[in-house]
Amino acid sequence: MADTGKYLVITPEEMAYVRKQLGTNEEDIKTAVTSLREWLRMQPHLPDAVDDSFIERMYINSKCSMEKVKLGLDAYFSLKHRFPELLMNRDIEGSDFQFAKKHLKMMVMPRLTKDAYRVHVLTAVDEDSTNVIWPLYGKILTTRLEIMLVEDYSLGDVGIIDLANVNAGHIVRADINLVRNIEVCYQTAYRRRLKGLHLVNASKIIHSVMKIVKMALSEKLQKRVFAHLPGSTTLFDYVQRDCVPDELGGTAGPADNFAYKVREMVNSEWLLEKDKYMSDESKRPADNHYGDIYGIAGSFKKLSVD
Repeated sequence: MADTGKYLVITPEEMAYVRKQLGTNEEDIKTAVTSLREWLRMQPHLPDAVDDSFIERMYINSKCSMEKVKLGLDAYFSLKHRFPELLMNRDIEGSDFQFAKKHLKMMVMPRLTKDAYRVHVLTAVDEDSTNVIWPLYGKILTTRLEIMLVEDYSLGDVGIIDLANVNAGHIVRADINLVRNIEVCYQTAYRRRLKGLHLVNASKIIHSVMKIVKMALSEKLQKRVFAHLPGSTTLFDYVQRDCVPDELGGTAGPADNFAYKVREMVNSEWLLEKDKYMSDESKRPADNHYGDIYGIAGSFKKLSVD
């Protein structure tokens, strides 16, 4: 892993705030991590291939629920079988990733919001829809989540999608199943929580976008999607301006200052090493109920949003 901690800004005060909001403290976290590591070692089908900081962040992401962390740890290793196109072979230095960076800007803003949420932005979509390969951006998204699982410390996420250049061609090429699969990975393997998804510069195309949202996202997540018309400032009723790039009306600075910066915190070798660690389903105990929720057969009806 490359040098870390130089882009995602998390102050001791913010870390303390997150813990306070979740009703936890250093002693509780240490006890939980010790217990969860022992549980992991007792699972014959799961590798013991995570460090304490990883478990701590999954504990925080799971609102300090031991049962949800166990679900998360199982999902983290087992969903690689179910969604290899999203969770495996993530060569961020390869030609595919380099191509993607030229046709759409994805970024994680370095500062937390005042209520300790992390802001994610998607903007500058290439108007030529044939240059936007959505499955590849899904893989880039999970790469980001992988890094944040060892680097971030927040209460969840706020997403901002700029629809300014999105047209019918992009809509036709959209894959509803891909969106659903990303949601499963987001909620289970990474235990992230989405506070709100904001569609900015929403115009005539918004009706088509919302149709996809309703078909692809769970009912709870649908209620957390907000549309903002071109020229409006309603986004800032939800997100402070210093967490939004200049191009979208914020004051954080140009989008180019942030696009793909989180990806620069690691190298391909670190990510590809993750491919070695996955569940061995032949060793999953017959009475293990986690596989019923998101195992290889993959019945996702029981999933819910925290």
